[in-house]
Amino acid sequence: MAVAPIHLAFISAFLIILFTSPCIGLFICPSQESQALLFFKEALKVSDGILSSWDNRSDCCSTWEGISCNYATGHVELVNLTAYTNHTEQGLQSGVISSSLCSLPFLKYLILKSIGLTGNIPSCLGNLSYLQVLVLKNNSLTGIVPPAICLLTNLGHLDVSINQLVGILPPCLGNLTFLRRLIVHYNKLTGQVPISLNKLSLLKFLSISGNKFNGSLQLTGLSSLNLLFARDFSLPENVTSSQLALPSSIKVLWLSHITITDSLFDNLAELKFLYVSYCVLNISASWLPSFQLAGLDLVSCSIGGRVPEWLFTQYSLQRLALADDNIVGEIPKWLMENNPQLFLFNISGNHFNGSLFVPSRSIRWMTVFDVSRNAFTGHVASTWPPDLQLLMVNDNSLIGNIPPGLCNLIHLEKLDLSNNKLNGSIPSCFAIYKRIQVLNLGHNRLDGSIPQGVCSSSLNVRNNELSGAFPMSIINCKILQVLDIGHNKFAGHIPWSVGNLSALKVLMMNDNSFRGSIPSEIVQLKQLQILDLSSNNISGVIPHSLGSLKAMTLPREDGHILSSQLNPFQVITKDNGVKSYSGIGPIESIIYQVPSHDELDMTVKGLDLKYAYIFSTLTGMDLSNNQLNGKIPWDFGKLKGLRYLNLSMNNLSGIIPPSLGDMTELESLDLSTNRLSGKIPEEIELATSLAVLNLSNNNLSGSIPQGQQMTTFPNTSYSGNPYLEGCPLPKKCSWPEFTHHPPPNDMENRNADHRKHIVWYYIGVGLSHVAGYCCVMFLLALRKGWRQKYFKWVDKILKFLFPCIRNRRL
Repeated sequence: MAVAPIHLAFISAFLIILFTSPCIGLFICPSQESQALLFFKEALKVSDGILSSWDNRSDCCSTWEGISCNYATGHVELVNLTAYTNHTEQGLQSGVISSSLCSLPFLKYLILKSIGLTGNIPSCLGNLSYLQVLVLKNNSLTGIVPPAICLLTNLGHLDVSINQLVGILPPCLGNLTFLRRLIVHYNKLTGQVPISLNKLSLLKFLSISGNKFNGSLQLTGLSSLNLLFARDFSLPENVTSSQLALPSSIKVLWLSHITITDSLFDNLAELKFLYVSYCVLNISASWLPSFQLAGLDLVSCSIGGRVPEWLFTQYSLQRLALADDNIVGEIPKWLMENNPQLFLFNISGNHFNGSLFVPSRSIRWMTVFDVSRNAFTGHVASTWPPDLQLLMVNDNSLIGNIPPGLCNLIHLEKLDLSNNKLNGSIPSCFAIYKRIQVLNLGHNRLDGSIPQGVCSSSLNVRNNELSGAFPMSIINCKILQVLDIGHNKFAGHIPWSVGNLSALKVLMMNDNSFRGSIPSEIVQLKQLQILDLSSNNISGVIPHSLGSLKAMTLPREDGHILSSQLNPFQVITKDNGVKSYSGIGPIESIIYQVPSHDELDMTVKGLDLKYAYIFSTLTGMDLSNNQLNGKIPWDFGKLKGLRYLNLSMNNLSGIIPPSLGDMTELESLDLSTNRLSGKIPEEIELATSLAVLNLSNNNLSGSIPQGQQMTTFPNTSYSGNPYLEGCPLPKKCSWPEFTHHPPPNDMENRNADHRKHIVWYYIGVGLSHVAGYCCVMFLLALRKGWRQKYFKWVDKILKFLFPCIRNRRL
């Protein structure tokens, strides 16, 4: 009898585990829901190995990637393919949203972000009455935002941003009373923002930027709204309170293309972050704001004059950006002294002058200091806030030496002192930098050599007076991606070990005194996109291996930026860390964007250009103005991704390889001032992207190919070849003559045809009469008897017609 309680306890524990533990798996995925997911998978373009766990042989709730179920019921509650966001090239590439997803009646979370989806958003998604989160961000979806979404009364998060959606925002979205985040930015939506959105009393985050909305923006009913992103909203030039009405709860406001007046902020006492671009500032001098900002961006606004005086009332700024605002004068000292918590200070692109004001070391958390593109004078200070990560004082008029005190900034990741008037040598202590990613000292008056041990992702010392041999210590810099030492006084040979720089993507050594041959080991630089060795004393033949540079052999169809260190902007997070930024991110990080200016000087299509960013589509090779001889390698035809090729001003001989016609991406080709001979190969016409061609000053002969775009180039492209003929050269050129007539309308065509018929009718009648008369006269002159009979016949006719002359002798 004592065993019974033990049995009872055991059975009770077993039943509790059986019905409560998710590990038992009593409830499995319903077959109709697993089939719906498989149909959805079929509508996607999935590479081998991706979503391989989705099959009929396993339970979708326990083993399928991106699927979660309710273990109490077994129904699918979550579909999340975000894990494949960064694998679109080898994973989820495109496809449509299959309506089979609508057969998941208990679905709560549908997250299909950045997987290349196309087509429309299915209206049947409105049947998913339990849906709480719908994220279709960053795809290629088209069509409208279906009004059926308004049936999702439990929806709390809707994100269809960064697509190609058109039409209006459905007014019925005001029925989604549980909605807290509505994100539709960067589509092609039009019309007005529905006033019905004021019903969304729980909405905290609204982003409508980057569309074509217009009209008024009435949002006073959104009592919980904290963040409003409304860039590119077409508001009237002189905005009134009836056209732009915002709730007092707003803490983060982002606007653009607007005239800012102080009345806009009358009830925004809670405002903490204000970001306005391309604006006109029309604020009275006596205005006193009711808010204390933590972040302020006034970028590309027509401020003019001096720093707005109302900023004197702000004491809590952590981020301040007054870039490209046409501000003049000196930096007010109170601007930083009043805000000791500043970690980002950006006044670039203005007309500030005077001595460069350096933030006090008491502003310990200063992370970004950007005063570039102004008119500051004086010396570069040696003492800076210790936690600086980005220091940009480029494009000013600073003089003197580079202070070694900059080496004390152990957290520095980018230092840009370019385009000043600095002299002296590069401090040797720069070699101890371990974190620095971008070091730009170009366009100064520096001399000496590059210190041994300097290593960064991007090293630019262009246009100085540096000398010596190629800095061999750079060979050990495995992270180097951009090396620009052009326009200096470097000499010696190019070392073969340059091929060890496996990460190198840009190598610019032009306008120096390098000699010797081009090392064939350059072919080992598999990521090299830009090679410029022009204007040196390099001799020998062009290595055939250059035709196998991997990054130049494949056409580039994308426009991604060359490296993470050269991103157009970065994000400074609250913990003062720097990380790359790719679109609208978390609320906490979107407010900390930092512009990053990394420039590249190149001569392209005969023009000296400056690229602000380096894209993967930018590829070029310039070996001009050297002493190269021999032939142009036939292997150059393999460089199908090359856009610019310049081999001019050398001693190259032989023929132009017909394989150059295989360079389908080539836009500029310069082979001028060499000793090339033979005919211009007709295969060049296959390079249909060619916009600039220069074959002048060679020994070319024969006729210029007359197909495709070859005759559209000016005659200077072919001049200096005495045996070359054909258009556009004057020798043996016969351009067809064309007379331009405006096309007549149909009535003019009919009238013109009618007039032609009348003219030819009268011409025919006249010619027939003349021909008949001549025949008669010829016959009468031929026979006397015919003449007598003819005139007797004429006499009888006359006497019959005119009786009065019957008795007369004719």
